[in-house]
Amino acid sequence: MSQVTKLIRPRSEPRRSAPLPPLSNESENYAGRFASSTRREVRRLMRSSPRLADLAVVFPGAMYALAAKQGTPEQRQTVLSLIEEGAPLKVVARTLELPLWLRRLPPEAFQKAIPPVPTGENFTRRIATRLPASPMHSALWLESVSFGALACNDDFALWLADQPIFSEAGRPDRMFGILAAYAWHSRAQQTRAHGLIVVPWRPEIAFDTALCAAKSWLSRLRLTLQLGPGVLTDPWLSGGQVRGYTFVPLLDRTEILTEARAMQNCADQYAERLADDRCRLFSIRREREHVATLEIGPHAREAGMLAITQLKGRHNMAAPLDVWQAAYAWLAAQSGLRRLPPRLAPERKLDAEAWDKLMASYRKATGGAPWLPDVPTQGIFDGLNAEMADLARRGGVSSWLFT
Repeated sequence: MSQVTKLIRPRSEPRRSAPLPPLSNESENYAGRFASSTRREVRRLMRSSPRLADLAVVFPGAMYALAAKQGTPEQRQTVLSLIEEGAPLKVVARTLELPLWLRRLPPEAFQKAIPPVPTGENFTRRIATRLPASPMHSALWLESVSFGALACNDDFALWLADQPIFSEAGRPDRMFGILAAYAWHSRAQQTRAHGLIVVPWRPEIAFDTALCAAKSWLSRLRLTLQLGPGVLTDPWLSGGQVRGYTFVPLLDRTEILTEARAMQNCADQYAERLADDRCRLFSIRREREHVATLEIGPHAREAGMLAITQLKGRHNMAAPLDVWQAAYAWLAAQSGLRRLPPRLAPERKLDAEAWDKLMASYRKATGGAPWLPDVPTQGIFDGLNAEMADLARRGGVSSWLFT
């Protein structure tokens, strides 16, 4: 045998670790409840140690964090050692930087990186009674709680957690962006946007009341941005006095907001209709007292003719008979009752500078509030209205505000 041949040694067999034991059918089914991207690693961890298998059941969020490789490798290795040593769950949670209350959520709650959530003692105690009704609702529920705290405060997050609106998939920033901004401004009494709120948010408020109040606030924001002085100049019909009543056209935000406050009605919700030249509003007064609000619009059956489409007293109640008689007498004296509707809605832009000023404090407090539009447009507001209408549908809220 040559010298070269003598130097060759047989290649040693690679060391093979012992195969991991299979999971029981019950454990296999349980592992399948985790996010698809982590199931393989969840199964491996559960097979590698009885304590890790127990962790998956008693604290699914911690198992998800390990399987998804959240945190640093050092953190995860420390956690694995703690688990094998039988450390308390609170130590495991603290090492993973997770609040311990997350242990109450099922595997279905963790479909993506675990979002930041409140950790205070008061929040932990109160959230325990507001957990999602179904595991299938828990992922959106968790995202919404996180968004509520970020976009407003812990009280708002707790209130959101208690609402039965998580049965369908959705994006919390789109679903609750305006609602959160409204709730935040409800407590920010020094801001101008607070002055546009009629019914402030509070932790005890019913969902339908809060949603209607937020929608009303959004419409008032649009009114403020779109109908500044001089934007509308044509009242269609002339004001004047008839039978002791004065008819005053309402053409800008100040006049309309004043009318809405005096009459406790919905005149402040007409920004879009006014800006699109679909109607005009008039205040009916006796001396200095506001007694009724009148809407003029296209006649329902006679094309090209104007008519009284609404006439309401205070709190949207029926107007008295003598007010109706005065209104028809006033209408009969008008010379401009023939008016063809515009083929295209006029372009009346929203005031971007005013929007920046209205939202400045909120953006500063919430890291820029990227869920709110940077530049307000009619299309953007139409989209916000559509999102709120869909939220009303989810929550079973019936109101003319969402039609």
